[in-house]
Amino acid sequence: MSNQKEVAQKEIKNTQEKTSEFLKTQNQESQKKSISDISESTKENINQYQKINRNIFEKSIYATNKFQQENIKIIQSISDNYKELQNNIFNTYQSAFSQYLHNISESNWKNFSAPERYSNIYNKSIQQIKDNSIECSKRLNDLALTSTETFNNSIEIAQKYYNESFKNYFKFVNEIEKSYYN
Repeated sequence: MSNQKEVAQKEIKNTQEKTSEFLKTQNQESQKKSISDISESTKENINQYQKINRNIFEKSIYATNKFQQENIKIIQSISDNYKELQNNIFNTYQSAFSQYLHNISESNWKNFSAPERYSNIYNKSIQQIKDNSIECSKRLNDLALTSTETFNNSIEIAQKYYNESFKNYFKFVNEIEKSYYN
């Protein structure tokens, strides 16, 4: 009987060890599955945030490029109109000025102060051309500065969203970590 008791105790002990090993294995598999699920969920969330941020960034780049293209077209149009205006002014003044020069040259011998008036008229014309050129340059500079500021603002907004997405991601990971350890 004592032999049977020993055999029974050995079987009970063996069964307990096997049960303990089985439970450990089950627990480890369960933990591995939980970790795998959390890892997959985290990867999906990261991919989702990256996709959203990529879309926002691409939209910002598209809007900036579109704005720059519109500005380039406007600047080109202004430049073309300015050239055409200068050409028209030149052609108009050339015909009127040549008639004026002819009349002045005839009266030049009568009035000796005509060269002084010629230089005054010439100086006024040159000054007006300079003033128009400076004004056009100022407007083009203002336009370029405005587009640069808009582009910088777009970059700042994109950087802000990018930083916020990373903060949210780390906050999410910390929450998952807290829930996992609790």
